[in-house]
Order: sequence, then structure tokens, then C-alpha cells
Amino acid sequence: MVKRSVKSRKRATRKSSASKAKAGRKPTAKKRTTAKKRTTAKRHATPKAKASRKTTTKKRTTAKRHATPKAKATRKTTARKRTTARKHVTPKAKASRKTTAKKRTTAKRHATPKAKVTRKPTTPKQVTVEKQVTPKAETTRKPMKKVAQRRSPVTRKGEFDFNAWLLPRLELEQYEPHIELEAGIKDQIKGSTRYAWIGTGQCGGRIVKSFYDLGYKKVLAVNTTHHDLDLLDIPQNQKFLMDVGEKGAGKDMERGKNAVQQFQQEILHLTRQAFGAEVDHIMVCVGAGGGTGGGSATGLIENSKKYARYIGLPEPDKKVGVIMTLPTIGEASSPKVAENAWRVATELSEMAAAGQISPLIFIDNDKINKMYPGMTVRSFWPSINSTVAGLFDIFNRLSALSSRYTSFDPVDYHSIMEAGGCTIMGLTKVLKFQNKFAISQAVKKNLEKTLLAGGFDLSTAKLAGCVVVAGKKLIESIKGLQDNIDYAFDNLTEITGEATIHRGIYEDGRESVRVYTIIGGLDTCTTRLEDLKSRMTVEVG
Repeated sequence: MVKRSVKSRKRATRKSSASKAKAGRKPTAKKRTTAKKRTTAKRHATPKAKASRKTTTKKRTTAKRHATPKAKATRKTTARKRTTARKHVTPKAKASRKTTAKKRTTAKRHATPKAKVTRKPTTPKQVTVEKQVTPKAETTRKPMKKVAQRRSPVTRKGEFDFNAWLLPRLELEQYEPHIELEAGIKDQIKGSTRYAWIGTGQCGGRIVKSFYDLGYKKVLAVNTTHHDLDLLDIPQNQKFLMDVGEKGAGKDMERGKNAVQQFQQEILHLTRQAFGAEVDHIMVCVGAGGGTGGGSATGLIENSKKYARYIGLPEPDKKVGVIMTLPTIGEASSPKVAENAWRVATELSEMAAAGQISPLIFIDNDKINKMYPGMTVRSFWPSINSTVAGLFDIFNRLSALSSRYTSFDPVDYHSIMEAGGCTIMGLTKVLKFQNKFAISQAVKKNLEKTLLAGGFDLSTAKLAGCVVVAGKKLIESIKGLQDNIDYAFDNLTEITGEATIHRGIYEDGRESVRVYTIIGGLDTCTTRLEDLKSRMTVEVG
């Protein structure tokens, strides 16, 4: 019985071992799929998806008994994977078998298309997949995003991203242009307009000298002879000799014209040095009867317009004006002088009427000679020129002053000086200012008493300005003075037709009332020009 029991036990052991062997083969096949699942789960499973050591050891023994040579290879790779997994597992990542199985099945569901490719038999390629999951592989993903941003310069909102298109830097960016405009000679006046003066010939040089004495330091005198230039008390670098090989033009206007054309660039260069860029208006001063002044007038006008464009003045035609003197009857008795004066005055009058210069101011020497008889030869021309310059300067100074009553502002003044045509100015002192008609009569006398040429048709005026300057005590004490001033303004409106009248009322410390009048946009003085034409030997059609 004992022997049978031993034999039966052996048989039972064999049967159980055989059954166990059969049962062991199936888990081996399942283990292969499990290894595949583990490789997939390692990519997507959370740290909690970790099995215990006991379960792992049992499966190892089973794999040793029944695993094929391929299974041995999987065992080695599995062991390596497990060791790598242990390094990254936190203490909390322990779970039971049941939870592990569930998480493995979920890993199958959420596997990416790349994970399906790794289901092939375990090969060394699976190890390379683990290397891609390392932190180095994660760092290489960031530059890929930047490259994608550069390729698409349009943002999600549809806005263009300029940073996506980076332009190279050029060396030229380091060199910034530094442009300095020449200031020129500084003036010593307090006016609303910065004038520059060019005088040509003997008469033109004397006129700019008078403005220089008033504080207008931006002056330039040109001539064909050094004798006239030497007598001018202005800096030597503001004089220019147009040396044409002759001692003066000798009443020949062609010489004066050719001289300006020959030295055009030199005059323009000297103009830039003396005047600079701080200029608002340019005035050319000429004597109509001489050869240098009359012949060079148009050439200097065009040169002044070039300079105005160079410094950036808008509308150069309105920024260049002319002051021209007409000869006396005694001087005009010379047919050549009369012809020169008539030709120049006619040409400039046409330019003023066309708006090519503004303003054109005539100074009638014959009228001045009659108004101031008995003056000495030495004091005659300096007195006359200083009076003309002072009358011109007074409106520039008044327009820069403010008034508590009525201001004649710079805009009013500029509109008259840029109106084109001819311009006249006048000054009258009112004695019986308490009389209602006294100021209005003074305005009429202004236009008759002016040193400028007469014979203008005042109804052709476009703009006018009338400024009354009275003592402070008179303005405060005299009743009805405002009514008398308004009546004078209205009277000027009737005289000038439809012209726009700019008014101004100022006070000073003197006990007197003075009226200043300026009228612009007038037609030329036809009567005076006809008189010059009649004195010519040869009629010009």
C-alpha cells in the first residue's frame, strides 16, 4: 500500500507538473503581449501605473521555464525597462495587480498612432524610443515651434507679425545725417518779419546802408565799380564787386545784366553766407536810371528766388520784393536815363501785376526834392533814405507789438506785403485830434504826403492797413476819440473801394496822435511812367 501511495503521488505530481506546464505556456504568450503593453504604457501611463515586485518575480520564473529564445530577449529588455522605470517612480506609484491591469487597458485606448507602430516584436528599436522620451528629446521640440512661427508671419488674429521677418542691419544705420542750417548775420531789430536786403548800383547800395543802420544787418551790396562800394560803411564781406573789366556800367544796362549772369553763382554763395536760413522776405533795391542797377534788377530777382527755394520759403514769388527809385526831372532830362527808368519801371510793374514779385515800392526822387527844399547836398540823400527806411520799418515793428485795444498783427502785415502789385506808405501827425474829421483828413494827406511815388488809383487796392498811435493820457482822457478813429477807418474803406482794411490802435508815452497808412495790391503809377516815356528821344512801342 505504501508503494502504491508513493507511485500514486508520483503520478499525481507528474500530472500536476504537466498541467502546470500546459498552463505555463499560455501565460508565456500572454507575457509577450504584456511586454509590449508595458512598453506602450511606459510612454503614456502615469507614475501610479506600476506593479509590485511580487508579481514581477512570479512572472520571471514562469518566463524562465517556458520562454522561447525570443522570450529571453524580451526578458532582458524588460529588465532594463523596469530598471529605468524604477528611477522615475515616486514612492506613491505603488498599486495592486487589478489596478495595473486596468491601467494597461486604458493605455491601449489612448495610445497614439506612433505607439501602435511599436507593437512589433521587441527589438533594439524600442530602446531608441525610450531615448526619444528623455529630457533631451523634449528640449528639441521647442526650436521646432519657433521655426513654425517664422514660417507663418500671420498671427491667429490675422495680424501681420513683423518680428517674423527680420531684416539685416546695415552699416549706414550708424551714420545719422546732421544738417545744420546757416544762421547768417544776426539782425538787431524787433519786427515780425526777418528781412534780407540786396542793393545794386550806387542808389541801391545807399538804400541798404540805411536799413543796415536801423538794425537790419542782413544786407549785401553789389556793384560794377569799387568806388561806390568803398563809400558804403558796411562790412567788407557784405560787398561784392562784379568786375567786368570796365570801371562801372556807364548807364549801359546791358553791362549790368551781363555782370549778374557772369557772377550769378558767386552772388548766390555770398547770399547764403550773409543771410543764412533765418529769412522771411527778400527785398532788392535798385536805381532805375543807372546802368548797373537797372540792368541787374531782373537777374538779382531771379537769384533771390533761387535762394528762397534753397532755404525752403513757400511761394518764392510772394517772398521777393523790390524798392526802386525814379529819377528827378533834372536827371530824367537825359534821354538815356529816362529810357532806362521807363524800361525798368515798366518791366517790374508787369511782374508785380502778374504776382511774380511782391511788393513793388516806388520812391519818387522828384517828389522828395519838392517836399524838402533847401536841404544841403551832404544831408539830402542820407536824410531821404533814412526816412524811407524808417517808414518801412515802422509797420514791421508795429505788427510785432500787442495792443490792449486793437492789434495790427503779423498776419495782417504779411497779407499786405504779399498781395502783389504796388505798395505805398504814409505817415501824418494829427494836431486837432478832437475834431471828428481831423483823423480822416490825416488819412487822406497820408497818401499825398508820402515820399513814395504818386499817381496811383487807390480804388484798385486789394488790402490796406491803418494804425493810430496816441499817447496814453490822451486815450484815457479825451472823450469821443474812439469815434473819430472809427470814422477815419470807414473813410479809408470808401477811398480804397472794396479793399480789406486792417486796423490797429496803440498807445505810447508821447502826447500826440499819429496815423500810419499802408496800401497794397495797387496798379502801377501810370501817370509817372508816362512822364518818363515822354522824355525819351526814341519812342519805344
